[in-house]
Amino acid sequence: MHQTISFRAMNTQIQVLVEPKSEGVNLASHIRQYFANAEARFSRFLPDSECSHLNRHAGSRCLVSLEMAELLEQSQYHFERTEGIFTIAILPALERAGYVGSFETLQQHEIEKFSGSDPLIPVSAKHTHLDYDRKMQSVLLTSQQRIDLGGIGKSWTVQGLAADLRSDWQVQRGLIQAGGDVEVWGGAADAEPWVIAVANPQSEDPLDEALLWMRDGAIATSSTQRRRWETSEGSKHHLIDPRTMEPSQSSVVQCSVVGAHLVDCEIWAKVMCILGIEEGIALFKRKIERMEAVMYTNDGAVHHVKPAAKWFYGEWIGLRADVVHE
Repeated sequence: MHQTISFRAMNTQIQVLVEPKSEGVNLASHIRQYFANAEARFSRFLPDSECSHLNRHAGSRCLVSLEMAELLEQSQYHFERTEGIFTIAILPALERAGYVGSFETLQQHEIEKFSGSDPLIPVSAKHTHLDYDRKMQSVLLTSQQRIDLGGIGKSWTVQGLAADLRSDWQVQRGLIQAGGDVEVWGGAADAEPWVIAVANPQSEDPLDEALLWMRDGAIATSSTQRRRWETSEGSKHHLIDPRTMEPSQSSVVQCSVVGAHLVDCEIWAKVMCILGIEEGIALFKRKIERMEAVMYTNDGAVHHVKPAAKWFYGEWIGLRADVVHE
């Protein structure tokens, strides 16, 4: 029997379906606390969070928790793997664009206060390299560095919770969904996969949804449509292109990436939205073998990027791709 747990954390709606090994085990409090602990470390909106502490002390070496150390190392790894397109050193750009508070509480006067200020210098490897001392378990952010851990923090939390439930709680099957980041294992039943719907961002017709049937694996969706707001400079969104330090201007409005590891999927979904069809697919194919992507562009086209290796984590039902990239 599945337990269904729904709540709000990390500025998004969380949904968890789990089937514990033993009847009578209630995992709701453990799951809620797991997300609460992560938010207390990684949120830039909580003044007492570990992330806020690091941002306030940029220019000074700070001791960090093991969890923060692991996330910072992951962030640097993906910065290098994506050739600098993914970076956590974008908080000044987000604030300049108007993303100065949690999305559901943004007020127009807060947006206007930040938008329209002086242009920001594009990110370089010099500004985004994290000086992490493994022996001291400490990090030194330069005075130019202020970090946002929203996306990677959420996917890292979902991925970690899924591993925790499988290993420590012997949860045989489960699904964790957090704002477009989904990890599943064990199937919905012995002979049934989990079914994950990916909406077409340019259609309200449910028949335009693509369904992913998957027993084990992860899918992450990134979009320029969901977290969007108006400023005196026009419409803005939260996906910052580090080459310009402005919201990305590519033709891709939504990208879903499927693979074994949720953090990888989340990073590459974001990168593909920022880079667009030609640059994004070229980089994806150079760096990735066992992942696939579905991209929606602003002209209504659907692109399906199939994995280079014969390695599939699920089966698409109802995916009508205009262009297939083998």
